[in-house]
Amino acid sequence: MRFALAAVTTCFLGSWIAYGSPVASSSDVASAGDGFFPTRLDKIKSMYAWEGFVYDIEACQDFLKLVEDFARMRLMGARNVITFDYCGTGADATYYDTIITAAGWTGINIIPLVWTLPIHPIGQNYTTNDTFAIKSVPRIYAVTQAVIRNPGPVLAVALGDEPLYDNDAGSADALAAYILQMKASFQEAGLDIPVSISDMAYGWQISGNITSVQDAVDFFMINNFPYFDGNAVWGGDNNSWASFLSSIDYFQSLANGRPLLVTQTGWPSNTNTFAPNSADVIATVPSEEAFFKLLDSHCEDYFKQANIGWMWRNWDDAIDGWGALYDNGTEKWPIQARLDC
Repeated sequence: MRFALAAVTTCFLGSWIAYGSPVASSSDVASAGDGFFPTRLDKIKSMYAWEGFVYDIEACQDFLKLVEDFARMRLMGARNVITFDYCGTGADATYYDTIITAAGWTGINIIPLVWTLPIHPIGQNYTTNDTFAIKSVPRIYAVTQAVIRNPGPVLAVALGDEPLYDNDAGSADALAAYILQMKASFQEAGLDIPVSISDMAYGWQISGNITSVQDAVDFFMINNFPYFDGNAVWGGDNNSWASFLSSIDYFQSLANGRPLLVTQTGWPSNTNTFAPNSADVIATVPSEEAFFKLLDSHCEDYFKQANIGWMWRNWDDAIDGWGALYDNGTEKWPIQARLDC
């Protein structure tokens, strides 16, 4: 079945890309149907509405599975995918080569995310070897090298999932130094790869003097989850939308005109992975679908006017409850979002 799907995918993608040859230019980003932009930041500035999915790589999906999943995302209309979590230790640059190459084959832009939390967040306790220097720095190096070798499909790089909230690097200044180091590596290679962190407004707000990180990032990747609010009830209600806007407003106050991209948003169909902060929250498939459709309904009156895109967490229930698909690959609801308005 997987080989059959891959064959169909190859045929279908023929009208989009040169098969097996990701775009190699330092400035052109492979973007089927969208045209090309002078720089990657120009592309990010132009984005609005639904952009794609968060994709958990803890299962170490092989090349064929990656191609199948990315191609299916493209069939749904996704333009971008951001990776989440890590495979193995996360320090194997060749695995990121595989992920980025699969993105290039399917014509989807990719944002590789460096997992900077030394441990896996669920079911793992720290040991003496679980430090930023031992576990996280090699992952930064791996992603940096893979992107330099395969820049074409890469839209940007996320240096950390909520690294301020979790204080991964030990301080905001230390995190900023690693961001600047990664940017310098890309610049030395002649690449214009933007670098940011994917974090919540709360992560920025609790981290003291954030000026160094604020200055270091090229744009702002936003984790925006109204589900965690103390007054959260239903994915599609006014409280959810007000919470979503409040988070965006905070990032706009930081951005000084730089682009914003919601790299993680969603609503779970159960509370198995992360407990809510509201006793009244409804975590069901209809509530998850309602939040997706709530965002889609504001294409004209908000996302287009603000030039802000949003990406759904998660592709499937690898993060239990948070996927647009069940574990068996069945869509929880028909995934239909407008790509323009």
